[in-house]
Amino acid sequence: MEKSILKDLQAYPILDLTKSNYSFYNKFDLYISRIISSGKHAICILDYIYPLKKLSSNIYQISDHINLSGFNPLIGPQFIQLNNIYLAKSKLPEIIVAGLKEGTIPTKKEGKVLLKSKVNAYCYNLIPAVILAASKGLKVYALGLVASSNQYLT
Repeated sequence: MEKSILKDLQAYPILDLTKSNYSFYNKFDLYISRIISSGKHAICILDYIYPLKKLSSNIYQISDHINLSGFNPLIGPQFIQLNNIYLAKSKLPEIIVAGLKEGTIPTKKEGKVLLKSKVNAYCYNLIPAVILAASKGLKVYALGLVASSNQYLT
């Protein structure tokens, strides 16, 4: 990674979803409570993204998302605003991602619909983590690491 990106990352507690495919939701409240009690108001979340078309970079800053997973990690009738949740902190290229249910791979037809919606990649764990962070009042600096893939939908 660029030195400027590494410098940006040092400013935030990091939740690295690329290390393993575990369910972190039960421990997330404790992790967030520690972040908030330390006086931090933002978190950096790293996750793999899967391209719908050939991308020009290996790392992207997530600027927005569409949650198509059918999953809401919040318990009970909670509604939170997610506009302006993402921090714009680096000179990385920005990307909009779709959050999908674990293991779901869009068909070519679905991929074309997503691309028309300005979505260029999809992910699995990032969006629930962003929703949980936002529900606790944190801003998110989200980075998508492009998973190696030679097969694109378009």
